[in-house]
Amino acid sequence: MSYNANINVSGGTKFVKYFASADYINEGDLFKVYPNNRGYESGYGYDRINVRSNLDFKITNTTTLKVNLSGSSARRTAPTMNSTNDIWQIQQQWAGAYNIAPDVFLPVYSDGAWGYYPLISNVTNSAQNLSVGGLFETTTNRINTDFTLEQDLSFITEGLSLRGLISWDNQFVESGRGVSDMYNDPVVKWINPDTGDVTYKTPVTPYHNFDYSQPIKWTTGGGSVNNWSTMRNLYYQGQINYMRTFAEKHDVSAMGLFSRQENATGSMIPMYREDWAFRVTYSWNGRYHAEYNGAYNGSEKFADVNRFAFFNSGAVGWTISEEPFMKWFREKRLIEVLKLRASYGQIGDDNVGQRWLYMSQWAYGGASNMSLNREDSIYQWYRESAIGNPDVQWETVTKLNLGIDYSMFKGLIAGSLEFFQDDRTDILVSGSERSVPAYYGGTPPTVNLGRVRAKGYELELRVNKQFANSLRLWGNFNMTHSENIILQKDDPQMRPTYQKDAGFAIGQYKSHIDGGYLQNWDQVYGSPAHDTNDAQRLPGDYYIVDFNGDGVVDSKDSAPFGYTGTPENTYNATVGIEFKGFSAFAQFYGVTNVTRDVPLQSFGSKLNTVYDMGTWWSPQAPNADVVVPAFNRTPSYNNATQYLFDGSYIRLKNIEIAYTANSGWVKRIGLDSMKIFLNGNNLWLWTRMPDDRESNLSGYSGGGGAYPTVRRFNLGIKVTL
Repeated sequence: MSYNANINVSGGTKFVKYFASADYINEGDLFKVYPNNRGYESGYGYDRINVRSNLDFKITNTTTLKVNLSGSSARRTAPTMNSTNDIWQIQQQWAGAYNIAPDVFLPVYSDGAWGYYPLISNVTNSAQNLSVGGLFETTTNRINTDFTLEQDLSFITEGLSLRGLISWDNQFVESGRGVSDMYNDPVVKWINPDTGDVTYKTPVTPYHNFDYSQPIKWTTGGGSVNNWSTMRNLYYQGQINYMRTFAEKHDVSAMGLFSRQENATGSMIPMYREDWAFRVTYSWNGRYHAEYNGAYNGSEKFADVNRFAFFNSGAVGWTISEEPFMKWFREKRLIEVLKLRASYGQIGDDNVGQRWLYMSQWAYGGASNMSLNREDSIYQWYRESAIGNPDVQWETVTKLNLGIDYSMFKGLIAGSLEFFQDDRTDILVSGSERSVPAYYGGTPPTVNLGRVRAKGYELELRVNKQFANSLRLWGNFNMTHSENIILQKDDPQMRPTYQKDAGFAIGQYKSHIDGGYLQNWDQVYGSPAHDTNDAQRLPGDYYIVDFNGDGVVDSKDSAPFGYTGTPENTYNATVGIEFKGFSAFAQFYGVTNVTRDVPLQSFGSKLNTVYDMGTWWSPQAPNADVVVPAFNRTPSYNNATQYLFDGSYIRLKNIEIAYTANSGWVKRIGLDSMKIFLNGNNLWLWTRMPDDRESNLSGYSGGGGAYPTVRRFNLGIKVTL
């Protein structure tokens, strides 16, 4: 269960205008939490309150001071073992939810004992993990302050203004407050379904051999500040603007900006970023448009010689609908807007993750063997722990955009079509990913060697039909296609093309490829041998393709398959209706050309867990959907592409029905308007996936599972005073 509440107020005088708001949200736990009879309740939860206030002071007729203050306080609760978001611990919960059949053991027995399975050591009880082990809180407090001074300089020349801003942002995180109960084992047992025998995980106490009793020895923690989550950000900016129209046809604008940012987390040395930028625009009679931008950017992540770099871009536009020969179309409202636009330029990126890449780093410690007796020297020595590259520089993105905007038939249809191409060059390739021989003796330095190209197009269509009886029908439709390819990476030159990263998309899935089923023993003996567990192969297994043709199936035969985990195509459609205060809309969202990794293995880990993945192979079903599940048998590479699914889906993302009243009795009770609404999220789904995941989560290539997509219903009232 979750709920949200907010309130805001605004008003003011000629001297000052104010706005204030407060918002509270509560997110409950989707998992069922059982009582642990230990005096506390565990599980997950999230609470947050946001506050904001804006004050605008009209100091003089030409001077305005704006003060914006905002902050939030959030509290996250989680079992102690998961309070740090440790991936292994989270994996244990998913393993219990996805990989254990419901008849292996009960989550909790009627006497309060927790269930387990003594025959296999890696079976986890996720209900026990959630309910027993304590409860810790993580509190995150943020405060943001912005001060902006705006000065109209029209007394110098018309259209000139000045703007200055300074902001301080801070975040403080406290963790460890709550109940620690991780190492006090509860009563855990298993009842054999065949014999009824009871097996306790801890059968007797070590002192008197009586039955095991559950200790209640949990302790409380007062919490402490997490220094490495404490963030500080100082940002200041100065901007001068000019905007003027000459002879009612020539629209000119110019902007110059200086900004500097200083931010740090914990006790780190602060990071600095400095930018000098400008923009000039020109438009003639609403028909022809031109723009030019330049930026001189500086970042402390690069050495002095490469610290600053200049990037520039330009754009042109032609509003064809404003031409004289389009007058007839405008008057008849056949074409209201028709505009062509194009842009080209470069931007720099210093978001490279690491710092000090341009410096060699040294570490102290260690001694050399100096004597015949193989004794270490008494002297400690320095060693080069990281090799720097003084030539590390900005990553550069060259962007090309071509687009058209349109509106036709009295606003009945409108939209845009845009083509784009981004060429990213000088991408940093880390030393661990470089093709440098092992005898180099250390981790090679990071270099600007990568190149990636992304291209695609975007379509937008808006439909709006207004009828004479106040009925309005509308719809917004969007589609985006985007694909990328790695043009260059420091791949080993002698490596086969299919094993390289270059030539494929970022995050391209790779897998062993199956060539159908091994239908009989003759095909088993005649197929390429596997380098491991070859003797475990049986009829009904996949025929794994020896992709490189070297006569043996091994790790080198894994080849590109499917797509990446990022969809190439996204679709969005929203349709609605309005009539005399009543309104309704529905939003559909979908993706295609995406691959998801869902390794839901039947009979894995000697468990009778079975997933419905279609028909199993048998001599009577030679063209089945999947191989025969095998209890306690692990032939190598046999899964092939079995767990790589087409991740396409269509989802009813949002739907709402509402009524808005702004007259009659609403006015009489002192309200400006009142809206009553009922909406829902994620109400319907079509997919080829075995579950409803929209992405691979919980680590390990999505093997642990995915947090289920939440279906919600909201009933609310919005009042405007």
